[in-house]
Amino acid sequence: MRGELRGARGSDVFLGLDISKTSWHVTARSGGETLLSASFPPRRDGLVGLLERLKGRRVHSAYETGPFGYGLHDWLKSHDVDSMVVSASHVPDEIGNRVKTDRRDGLKLARTLEAGLLRPIFVPESRQRADRELVRQRQRVQKDRRRAMLRIKSFFLTYDVEAPEEAGADWSGDYEAWLRALKLDDASLDRVLEELRSVYFDLDARVDGLTKELRQMARRPDYAATVELLSTVPGIGWLSALTLAVEIIDFGRFPDGEALSSYAGLTPSEHSSGDRVRHGHITRQGNPVVRYVLVESSWILVGKDPEMRRFYDRIKVRRGGKRAIVAVARKLCHRLLAIAHSGQPYRVNFSNSKEKGN
Repeated sequence: MRGELRGARGSDVFLGLDISKTSWHVTARSGGETLLSASFPPRRDGLVGLLERLKGRRVHSAYETGPFGYGLHDWLKSHDVDSMVVSASHVPDEIGNRVKTDRRDGLKLARTLEAGLLRPIFVPESRQRADRELVRQRQRVQKDRRRAMLRIKSFFLTYDVEAPEEAGADWSGDYEAWLRALKLDDASLDRVLEELRSVYFDLDARVDGLTKELRQMARRPDYAATVELLSTVPGIGWLSALTLAVEIIDFGRFPDGEALSSYAGLTPSEHSSGDRVRHGHITRQGNPVVRYVLVESSWILVGKDPEMRRFYDRIKVRRGGKRAIVAVARKLCHRLLAIAHSGQPYRVNFSNSKEKGN
């Protein structure tokens, strides 16, 4: 690493790490002074020398979330560094500063870390991150399958291919049997159909395989109780319950339903001026997977829980169906947290005096 490490006044050293694909920039501060500001290749071993020179000191570090995952965080923790991963949106901006460089970003992280102004995000353990990635992989493959289905339907529409009545509903067993046997008169179009069909059936098989693996995961001791409890909510099946379990991991880290709602990005934006307060669309600054599961589950919930239906209808009259279902999803956050904390299953017409936002 280039750069000289100056002497430090304090016993704690604060490292601001601005990491990118091509280089890392580290700024070290202690006692209100900058000890080091240097760039080096994007490899962890570049930090070894610095950490050796800081032995005997309490070292704290911060870097922003991005496409690099949490491997660096794990490595820093294994080297006795108090590592913190932060959301870029929660790093305070410098007023009037429109210059953005790696050196400035590293310095800003080091300064705000030293001042105690940074809030860490929750970092799951490596096993939990791997399980979450497997659940997300099924979601990605499922989206690819949906695109393959749309391509086939578009192809049929363009070339006037119609399924006979005996093929039954689209993508049913009978429909898929007809699709496998279908042969077109034109050789070029038949070749295109073969490609489209093989992609769909390959993706369909992969979704089925991943679903079986996730069923086994849902029965594991570390997830079984949570999945069983969340599945008592009308609209949340075992797969949605497992998805929430691997995404949220620890419900205890949320003090109330509003915190969980914020984590899911379901909190409405707000503009206040004087005595006027105006609420806008949801912030969407949260976990998109959790948000999707909660909203989709809420559509089923309002059809099975009379109390939630009445709540939805009241909001719908004033604000419309989309905002009403988001309000239901926020209310569901409170109830999920209540059953997670109590260990008691969801009950239709469930009522809890401690619930907020009812």
